[in-house]
Amino acid sequence: MTTKNDRNAGPEPDLKAPDTRTLTEEVLPDGKDAEGMLSHTPALGPALLVLAFLNAVFTLVWIYLPEGVLPFSKTSLIGYSVITISRLFLTLLVPVIFFTYWYRLPDRRILGTYPGVGAFLFSFLIGIPTSVILVAAHNLMTRFFVIKGISFASPAFSFVTEDTSSESKILMYGVVFLIPILAQEIFFRGFLFSVWPRSQGTLVKITLSALLFALFMQYPEEFLLFFVLGLLLGYIRHSTDNILCPILTQISMVLTYCLFSRFLPWLDRAQIRSAADLDKVSLYTAVAVLTINLFTFLPVLSNFRRISRDTDSYTNDPDSGDTVPIKGTVGWSFVISLILLAVVWVILLGI
Repeated sequence: MTTKNDRNAGPEPDLKAPDTRTLTEEVLPDGKDAEGMLSHTPALGPALLVLAFLNAVFTLVWIYLPEGVLPFSKTSLIGYSVITISRLFLTLLVPVIFFTYWYRLPDRRILGTYPGVGAFLFSFLIGIPTSVILVAAHNLMTRFFVIKGISFASPAFSFVTEDTSSESKILMYGVVFLIPILAQEIFFRGFLFSVWPRSQGTLVKITLSALLFALFMQYPEEFLLFFVLGLLLGYIRHSTDNILCPILTQISMVLTYCLFSRFLPWLDRAQIRSAADLDKVSLYTAVAVLTINLFTFLPVLSNFRRISRDTDSYTNDPDSGDTVPIKGTVGWSFVISLILLAVVWVILLGI
């Protein structure tokens, strides 16, 4: 759905030919001219390089930091909260804030346009079967890994707590779910989508955002599930052209898990010592739930194709007709970023 104001709104300013009349000598640094200050072409590489470098610093410091140096345990909820909030803010939000200002990106490029109430509704609804499908898939994969004796490295950041107080639960849901969802979506489905030209193709953009999202999570055993989830969230973001839609999907997933966790609990690999601890009931439940919810998931997913056509019919993207080469979009900084992310994973896996 569109509003009258959206249809009548003029095209966004061209970032490649910015208006320099608003810059005066008082606001320009010494030795800089207006054209030079506003000639930066939006690119993913520099922001991703900052992310990869700071992420490597946080991860390596946390891994090799001796226990007892901090006033709290690294595996406590407080320790997990401190490292998670610090890592998300410095590696995701700070690069977005800086490069959004540096590239003069309008908010609409990052946040998207208004897709209509129907898009928000379907984004929330698709989170219900997605949550159950991912839990069932995790349980089946965990069962397979245990039976085959396949082990994985522990995630870079984790916590263990037996505190069941209301304060602990609020902190846990905020640090584990709410804050990461907002920060990750702003970078991987907000900033990344805003600087990636449409001329490079939708599939490449969605796949790249999913891959970087899965790598950033640094959870070896769940890498495939995070990658699939990233593909879904990227498709929702592209179809609706609104960053709030994938956020609603993940919030719906969290609420669904809270409601149905008693019927379909998450199998914790740390609590399973051998295949003897696995029962047939969990297997049959996971298979049945996975099959049933796939038939629910696919019809809801098909609606996003129609939403995408409606969105493309009125969205005026200033980069929709550009021909920026892939080399100019990523560049050397992008390659170095991938190397840094790979190095962290090599250390994490103990290769």
